[in-house]
Formats: sequence, C-alpha cells, structure tokens
Amino acid sequence: MKKAWFTYLLLFTLTFINAQEKEEKLFLTGYIKNLNEFSFINNFDQLQWTTLLHNRFNFKYLPSEELTVRLEIRNRLIYGDNVKNIFGFSEFISQDNGIIDFSWNIINNKDMLLNTTIDRVLINYTKGDWDITLGRQRVNWGMNLIWNPNDIFNTYNFLDFDYEERPGSDAIRVQYYLDDFTKMEITAKKGRGKDDYIVAGMYKFNKGSYDIQLITGVYQKDWVVGAGWAGNLKNAGFKGEVSYFVPYEKYFNSQNILSTSFSVDYGFKNGLYMNGSVLYNSNANDASGSIGGLSYNNLSAKNLMPYKYSGFLQLAKEFNPIFKGTLSTIYSPTNHSVIVIPSLDYSIATNWELNFTGQSFFEFEDYQTLGNSLFVRLAWNF
Repeated sequence: MKKAWFTYLLLFTLTFINAQEKEEKLFLTGYIKNLNEFSFINNFDQLQWTTLLHNRFNFKYLPSEELTVRLEIRNRLIYGDNVKNIFGFSEFISQDNGIIDFSWNIINNKDMLLNTTIDRVLINYTKGDWDITLGRQRVNWGMNLIWNPNDIFNTYNFLDFDYEERPGSDAIRVQYYLDDFTKMEITAKKGRGKDDYIVAGMYKFNKGSYDIQLITGVYQKDWVVGAGWAGNLKNAGFKGEVSYFVPYEKYFNSQNILSTSFSVDYGFKNGLYMNGSVLYNSNANDASGSIGGLSYNNLSAKNLMPYKYSGFLQLAKEFNPIFKGTLSTIYSPTNHSVIVIPSLDYSIATNWELNFTGQSFFEFEDYQTLGNSLFVRLAWNF
C-alpha cells in the first residue's frame, strides 16, 4: 500500500512539473537543505553525528480567481547516529495523527531513514468576505513570538528550527471578514484518535492600537476559553495569550489548566533587536519534567514547557544585509534549567543560505550538562 501511494505521488509530481511549464496557473516552489548535526554531552569522545537531507515541493494550482489548490510534500533522508541510537526514532519521524496517514518511511534500516510526508493538501475558496479552506492546513491562532497557548490546532516545537512551515491539521476552516480589522472564524479538526478533535471559534477585532482575539470551543476532552492581543507599549511591541482548559466530563473537582504567556520586543536604532517572554503553565510537573528531551517531544497548547515558570530572552543583530547573528536563552527556576541557542545566518548568494545553530541544555542546580548540539545547514530555495 505504501509503495502504491509513493508511486502515485511520484507520478503526480512529475506531471505537475511538466504542466507547470505550459500553464501559468500552476506554480512550484520549494527548497533543498543539508543539515549536519554534531552532538555530545560533556566530552568530544562521545560525539554523535547525523545528517539530514531535507527537500520540499510546494505545488499551487489556481483554476479560478476564487479557488486555490495546494499540495506540499516534505522529503527527509536521515542517516547517522540518531537513526541508530535513539529508540523509536523512525516511529517519531513518521508519526502522523491526521485522519489519513500521509507519512511513509520508504527506507528504514539501522542507520538510514527516508521519509515522505504530505503536510499540506487543501482547497481554498475566497469570495467577497468569505474565506473557506478544506484539507490539511496550517491553522495559526498564535500571536506571541515563541510560546502560543492560543495555537490550539498546530502547536509546534520551537527547537525544530529546520521546519519553518510547522505542522498541519486535517480541518475545515471558515472565516468571515466584517471589515479590514474584524473577522469571525470557526475551525474544526479531526485526527485518527477517538478524542483527537478540536472545534473552536474565534472573534478577532482591533481596539485602539491593539489587535485582540477571543477564542472558545472544545479541545479534545476539555472546554477551552482564551484571549490574545498584539500591540505596542510606546515604541515596544507587547503581545500575550492566555488559554484556560476545563475537562467537560468531570467538571467538578477537575484539574483545570491555565497556560499564559507575555512578550515584549524592541528594536534599537543601532539595529539590535531584543525579545523577552515569560510562560506560566499550571499543567507542568516540576518534579518529573526535564528540558533534556524537549527536542523530540510533541508539545501541546496545554503543555508548552515541562515547568510551571519559564523565561525567554533573545538578542538579534543584523551586521550587514547578508550576515545576521542571534542569541536566545530559555530559563526556568526549576533546577535552574537553561537552554542556550546561538545562531549565525549568512547569505552566500541569491537563494543560497548558510546557517550555524547551537543548542545546549543545562541544569545548574546539580551542575549537569544534559546535551549539546551544533547544526550546520546549507539551503537552496527555488
């Protein structure tokens, strides 16, 4: 069955590329990236090495002014120590919780994995004040810059920096615009699990200098209500989100969950950019949580970090139009846990980029180094 699906996708891709040359209504974009990861804990003699060849095809078809059809395919060839040494790695990579499993491990042996995933396949209809989308899509309700309690449909792992598109949901999304700054939205998502469904509505409007949204609905086994905002405090940006989850099967004596985040960002005249954020997560269990496994965790809007309190600080500087540096840190008072993420971006040529990113995990209470990784990525966009 998997081979049949793969053959179908290959034929569709080739047909699409051939048709693109003849029709202006067909478009193809994408990228090819080579990402090398070097990881160790304390000593370089423990060095682990893994390479990811990451390819993406984004197909778009415009049959009319009102309709847009999109198909986006993600291909990953991974080989090295992560494939050999991380238990359940291939299952984690191929995990797909949509109504239809659109993720296939084409090659899966002890040191190499080739995975193909369809993470976007949708039809969008836009006319007048209506915008309706059906299919696997990205439903982004987040307003904050790193932690998004309102992003109940497509929570993403911020450490997965190589996946800019972020996951998609099998959903129907209906948006109605009352004016340029006001809209109402209803979105319903269904996964393969019995309780894997979300039905929620959002009302978004502008008040003064702030964009404000109110959300409510059913999130799996919970009622959820929330709010988000984005605006300015004088010359600084000020954003925030709050979501409150209440189990609807056992309302009384239930464990309600509050997840909320705030951020302030500011750009200085010398080109330095600063962004700070805090997160409170009442669902976290400080005694059993750890930042060490965050890289391979599937986060949710109810559990964005393993600790109740977390802080984020980022400094970014554009040294010139083709060279930029960023230093990000995450801190939690639990075990004095720290993640340090330095990054350098260099534009080699048009559509060619080179990136160096580090991720180091520490718990200073017991002076533990939980892990270090250095990523070197070369990317070509087309």
